[in-house]
Amino acid sequence: MISAPPGFWMNETSGVLRPAVEAYLKHEPMSPEQIGAMRAYLRQWINADAWAGPLIDPLRTGIDLIATRADITRWLDLAMDAGIDPL
Repeated sequence: MISAPPGFWMNETSGVLRPAVEAYLKHEPMSPEQIGAMRAYLRQWINADAWAGPLIDPLRTGIDLIATRADITRWLDLAMDAGIDPL
């Protein structure tokens, strides 16, 4: 049985993730810390038991390669191809 996906970023309460996601969505500059927060969030998402399919392994192995905004965009494009939308 496939479980539910993890929580969405807008419900996160640490105050770290929301500014990172908003900077990404608004095409604003992102600090290395914000990119790291996004990578951690996306890692949580892709490692959830909710996902199955041929693109899941590439997404899981590619998560640690995210180092730039462009990397985030490429990863999210692949996630959308797999039917996963963490944003």
